Amino acid sequence: MLVNLIGFNLCWIGLIVLGNSFVPIALIWLSIHIYFCKQRTAEVKLILSITIIGTLIDSLLSFFNVLQFNSDVVDIPFIPIWLMTLWGVFASTIAHSLKPFEHSRKIQWLIGLLLPALSYVAGSKLSSVELGYSLFLTYFIIGSLWSFLLVLFFELKKHFYINEVIHE
Repeated sequence: MLVNLIGFNLCWIGLIVLGNSFVPIALIWLSIHIYFCKQRTAEVKLILSITIIGTLIDSLLSFFNVLQFNSDVVDIPFIPIWLMTLWGVFASTIAHSLKPFEHSRKIQWLIGLLLPALSYVAGSKLSSVELGYSLFLTYFIIGSLWSFLLVLFFELKKHFYINEVIHE
């Protein structure tokens, strides 16, 4: 659990500060993480699902100018590769370093409401992402989304992990 948390935080800093140049290192971390997972198939499904959902959510936030990427980023309908990779790295924490929160939807909702928006705000100070609205409105939008998303991610974790045990 501690190694997972440290790995996530190092990848978060690397991807936020160095962007796409840190993607190979983050992918190596994810590969090592998956290699050591006991329920590898469930973990891969969870990581892929959360990465797809997160990419779509952040792409919508970008479309509605909640998140704005600098002009160096190619104008594509999705977020940059480094941010997609960050979603995958984050997904690797759900069944591991965030495991203590899996039994309480209220805590998941509260954590989702309060903490991820801080990560976006901090990330905007260190990277090529800018917040398109006031700090309060941006925090409200992101916190509201994440209060739902974190609960969803724990439900996906439960679904994939239970199904893998059933099918063994």
